Amino acid sequence: MNINTSLQVLLNDIAQKQKKGLPFIMASIFIWGVITTITLLPLDLMIKNIGILSCGALLFPVSILCAKILKVDLFYKENPLINGLLIATNNQILYLVICIVLLIKAPMWVLPVYAIIYGAHLLPYSFFYQSKNYRYSSIFICIAILISIIFFHLHNIFVPLIVEVGVLFLFLMLKKEIKS
Repeated sequence: MNINTSLQVLLNDIAQKQKKGLPFIMASIFIWGVITTITLLPLDLMIKNIGILSCGALLFPVSILCAKILKVDLFYKENPLINGLLIATNNQILYLVICIVLLIKAPMWVLPVYAIIYGAHLLPYSFFYQSKNYRYSSIFICIAILISIIFFHLHNIFVPLIVEVGVLFLFLMLKKEIKS
């Protein structure tokens, strides 16, 4: 078996065993719903931003619950590429430093930048889960937020809604992929 065949076997194994990351996408739908709610609340911008950034802490516990519902082993370690998935997941944490700087220096940019970071972090999963839908969602989220802010001057409430649309699309497409 050559290296390309071995890699493909490992990638197919991850995609199947992890159901293409569906537990994390389900958790993301919930989290971005909470972020949308926070954005709508009549709170001080700093409090909203801290609440929005704190929502990231919900990812792992909500993903575990979703994995139980879907019967997915999130702690599947038989595949050596699982470490790559962990790196792709955890790279978002390092980018939060940018949001912390913005929290202090430009609070009005925390939500859009956080949303773009989230969208961009979906891109590597296109490779790991062998799904172009991760790529499409990643690009849609990042470009739609950029265009909405620069050209349409949309209010921040539209930012989490754009992410929700992108993640819901991804969820539906992944469900379809898993069934076929």
